Amino acid sequence: MGNSEIIMCNNEIKRKRIPSVGELLHFWDDGKSSPSRHYICKVERIVPISQADSIQFDVTDYDTDKSIKRSLRDFWESEKKSCYWLYAYKTDVFIEASCPKYDEHNLWFARTKDGGFFSMGIQNSWQSGRLDVDGEKFKEMVSFWEDENNYELVEAYKNCKY
Repeated sequence: MGNSEIIMCNNEIKRKRIPSVGELLHFWDDGKSSPSRHYICKVERIVPISQADSIQFDVTDYDTDKSIKRSLRDFWESEKKSCYWLYAYKTDVFIEASCPKYDEHNLWFARTKDGGFFSMGIQNSWQSGRLDVDGEKFKEMVSFWEDENNYELVEAYKNCKY
């Protein structure tokens, strides 16, 4: 699998980068642009859509309170129905990332309509956020804070570590 794929998003062909395993990326809780919503994630693995049924999670069925298994594909299908404005109709890969300062469970990301990646609430419903695979949101925030003469925040962001 190459570092980038061509996908259809909103009837346009967009080229978005697929990160590498081990790469550290910016993560924005709920996609919000604020220091309190900023984290660093580490890409743990890339899973092609063809393998989504083989990734299984033990979750609690809320109706019966019993443990059941659900596949990564099941979660994605449910998420794209309930958040139809956010997730792309098709995805080529899923990204698993660790973000220990955000959540003890790994996060799972699927393609968005703009070609990026947004996490799905697999282990709990609070696991949603944008993975900044191209660094554009991070650059935008640094530029904004430089314009506001908030150099302390700029330096903190530029020096953030996993």
